[in-house]
Parts: sequence; structure tokens; C-alpha cells
Amino acid sequence: MQLKKLTDHVYYSEHDTSGDRPVLGYIAGSNMAVMVDAGNSAAHSTTFLKLLQENGLKKPNVCVITHWHWDHTFGLHSLDMETYAHPKTNEKLREMGTWEWNDNAMRERVRNGTEITFADENIRIEYADLTQIKVIPAVHSITDETVFDCGGILCRCLHLPSAHSDDSIVVYVPKEKVLFIGDIYGDDFYHDHSRSVAKTKALHDALVELDFSTVIPGHSQPIPKENLLQFLRGFLSE
Repeated sequence: MQLKKLTDHVYYSEHDTSGDRPVLGYIAGSNMAVMVDAGNSAAHSTTFLKLLQENGLKKPNVCVITHWHWDHTFGLHSLDMETYAHPKTNEKLREMGTWEWNDNAMRERVRNGTEITFADENIRIEYADLTQIKVIPAVHSITDETVFDCGGILCRCLHLPSAHSDDSIVVYVPKEKVLFIGDIYGDDFYHDHSRSVAKTKALHDALVELDFSTVIPGHSQPIPKENLLQFLRGFLSE
């Protein structure tokens, strides 16, 4: 894993397709720092925090979750900080926290459609020992918007429409014109990669209104705002 500096106040880790480790974000001001997503395991989140320390960056005070999917949330239990997520995210995490994590139970969830094959395969890559999986909800909820004043830098955490997952939160840093979006632009993996055109249009229109120039997706390199809007418009013209 490598830590990348985007601006003086914004950093991110690169995604890793092995085990489906997504981008983790970091925004720091003079008073506090915000982490974006918790990673797919304690090993993932711990490595990220170690990289911050090695680069002389302060420990995050809070972690904001972009949506409930395992690769963005299974590191939550290892974080010693305040954690925030949409209520629907926490509802799903509480449900998953009751699941058994062993070979038979996981195979059955794939068989009955509760889980998807892609997630199952990557969970097994990330976790050599399935008994190490622990799923907990975030402590605090973000319903529509929560703002963190980091000291000279604001982080606006916004609930936006998404075809990928109804609980999606973006982290907007107005001063740096940066937007962490998780997987908000994607298809609905849990319903045969379907896509709601109405939700896609609502997301597109909401993004148009935000003044940002750089997008940090959950599973790729940063891209310009116009590239994201163009991608979404491709579904609206079909």
C-alpha cells in the first residue's frame, strides 16, 4: 500500500485489487483529521494508519463510512476514533454482525443470494482465518449532512442518491475542491448489476451543483469532475 498526497491537506491510499482493498482517504486541518472509510479488515486499516504516522501526519479523530459494503467497513472494529455512517449503513452492519463467518455459512449466503460471489471470493483472500471477521456499526449517524471543521478545512459529509447503494455518503472538501465518493457511481452489485436511471440522474444533478474539480473514487485513481459527470450521463442517454 502507498500513501499518495493530493494536496497539502488531502491524502489517500491506492486501491488494491488483491482482496478488493478500496481507497482510504485522509483530510487534515490544524485541529483534527478525518479518515474516509475503514478498510476491509483490521490489517488494511492498521497499515493505513501506520503510513500516516510514518509520514508525520496526525492520527484521524473520526472515520466516515461511504456505504455498507464489506470492503469499506470490516475494519471498523479496529479503529480507536469516532465513527460515522448513514443509518442504513449501520442497519446493514448490525445485521451482518449476527452472521456466522465460516465456510459453510458463507457458501450458503452465496447460494441463497444474500451475498454475491465477488464479495465472497475477496473476503476469503483478505481473511486467511475467517474467524477474524468482526462486523460492527459506526457509533454516530449521518442522515443528510454532517460538517467537520478540521481547522482551516471543512469536511462536508453528504448523503447523495446512488444506484450502487442507498446509504451512500460522499466527503466533500470545498477549500481543496476534492470529493471522496466511495462507489457511489457504480451499479447495484446485489441486484444483477442493475442501475436505476432515476437515481443516476439525481446523483448527476447533485454533483453538478457541488464546486469540486477532483474526484477520488473507491477503486481507481483520482479523476476530474467532468469525467465522472460524463460517465453518469452515458446512462442517461440510453
